[in-house]
Amino acid sequence: MQRIHLVGSSGAGKTTLGRLIASRLALPFVDLDELYWEPGWVDVGHAELSRRLAPHIAGDGWVVAGNYGPTTERHLWPRLTHLVVLDLPLPLLMARTLRRGVTREPCCNGNRESVARLLHREGVVRYLWRNGPRRRRRFAGIAGEAALAHAQVMVLRTPADVRRFLRTLPVRPSAGTG
Repeated sequence: MQRIHLVGSSGAGKTTLGRLIASRLALPFVDLDELYWEPGWVDVGHAELSRRLAPHIAGDGWVVAGNYGPTTERHLWPRLTHLVVLDLPLPLLMARTLRRGVTREPCCNGNRESVARLLHREGVVRYLWRNGPRRRRRFAGIAGEAALAHAQVMVLRTPADVRRFLRTLPVRPSAGTG
């Protein structure tokens, strides 16, 4: 059974790709943002995230999308079969993130992004800009991390890489029923 974790910056498409993978492989899908953010953008904290995540990853197969640092590394990485890293170019991440704010598309638990929220001093756009180089270095070396020696690590750097990756996935007979 496959246990897959998708990581990447805001706007990378973790949730979208995670849902596609889960559907193709007929596995349960877990969006960490749904577990972490309550309505009104109230975060539950990492201890509560860990508690909420535990029953979702108790089974033999799952697809989890999201980055929550030590919480996900501690709970997910020891059991992973695959880590999919979406290391897309910064201009693409910015464009996708800003589009979410302009269109106010739903994010999680009824929360919607807004341009003001994204551009705030502590918002995602500034976070992406400040942390882009550090993120790229981290993702470049992630396959060599000892904690992932047992897992297959795939780093996807372009939308074309993502499309090629999706073409490699089998479609399970029960896909789309869960």
